[in-house]
Amino acid sequence: MEEALSHYLRALADPEVPVSISDVEHLLREYPFFTLPALTLMRREGASLPADTRRRLMDGLALNAADQAALAIMTDPRSDVWLDFYPSEKKPEVTTDNAIDTFLATYGHSTPEEDALLEKLIFNPTADYSMLLAREEEESLPPEPAPTDNSQDALINAFILKNKAPHQPVPQDDDEAASEPHAALAPEDHPVAVKDTADDSSLSESLAKIYIRRRRYDKAFEIIHNLSLKNPKKSVYFADQLRFLQKLMINSRYNT
Repeated sequence: MEEALSHYLRALADPEVPVSISDVEHLLREYPFFTLPALTLMRREGASLPADTRRRLMDGLALNAADQAALAIMTDPRSDVWLDFYPSEKKPEVTTDNAIDTFLATYGHSTPEEDALLEKLIFNPTADYSMLLAREEEESLPPEPAPTDNSQDALINAFILKNKAPHQPVPQDDDEAASEPHAALAPEDHPVAVKDTADDSSLSESLAKIYIRRRRYDKAFEIIHNLSLKNPKKSVYFADQLRFLQKLMINSRYNT
């Protein structure tokens, strides 16, 4: 055992020293997990070995080889010739643009059901959003309280509730208006403006969705682009939408 191992170590250190087949088979029988001597012999003299010897050595190597392709490369002395015959496969980098292209290539073709839905959206008039909001606000108001008596105060209160404006400003005295000239300009006193901005954003997004359904991607792109400029904090949120709309615009331009 020690003689076979020492001889193999000399052969491993000096390529001019031949590897003994008997030493390799002896080491492989004694230590089946120690496959380095068999691998060295196959690498140096695998083409000239008898078929039975190669089969026995490969059987021992295969028991401890996790990758068959790597085993074939290591045991074949001519692997450097055929290894570069095929170019190495380069996996494409997964990006947002690639994902959009794959989505359009898979689902970019319209079906008859989608065409019917688009035709319905195009030729049927779309309800006015201001009317819908006014209707929802009117439905959300509590019912008017019925007067419990016919007193003068009850009749006046009922009249005020019935004719009350939703955002009517409270009149100020001349002295108060003169003493606070900049109070009306403070943004804290106008929460309605913030609400109007949020409503405009939601309505613009809804309008962009309608344009997308109607395949007016250029109009939807303009709306989303303006929303991104008005809302810098949401620019990351709108970036993917703008990129997707650009792909849709290019796809529709070359498919029409």
